[in-house]
Amino acid sequence: MTRPPGETGPDSPSLAEAAALWQAGGLDREALVGQLTTLGEGEAVHALIGDLIGEAPGHEVTDAAGTGEWRAELLASRAKAWAHPASAGLLVGPHVLILTDGRRGVVLTAEGTRVLKASVSASMLLLCQTIVMADHAVDAQELGTLRQQRIESTSTSLSEIEPLP
Repeated sequence: MTRPPGETGPDSPSLAEAAALWQAGGLDREALVGQLTTLGEGEAVHALIGDLIGEAPGHEVTDAAGTGEWRAELLASRAKAWAHPASAGLLVGPHVLILTDGRRGVVLTAEGTRVLKASVSASMLLLCQTIVMADHAVDAQELGTLRQQRIESTSTSLSEIEPLP
């Protein structure tokens, strides 16, 4: 079982145990998300996916209603991506957690765990990386805008100060 860095005590659950506790109602979902997001590298995510795959059934969307639900779930997701060499991604939707390493992936719900196909896992990793890159780009753009506003407000404020005769 995988353990997050710094949590090796006998009372702290491994990531796989934490996922099982959440699914059994013994752990708050945000506590599990918190454990996952504090991971420094994707290797622990790779190990966790391996732990969770076990006998979990495959996950398929078979009808149009399911496709619409998935679209809504993905559009409302938050994402985290871990970089190379152990690339991995986490999507946190309103009802599901999706973990992927690009080759394997799992969908965690309060009801259980399902395995994603390899092609879907690769797409989910790309989605995670895209969301994170877009978020960083927006943050950089907003920072630039705020910096420019500060410069403009400073120059306006200074120009409004009247010199003494």
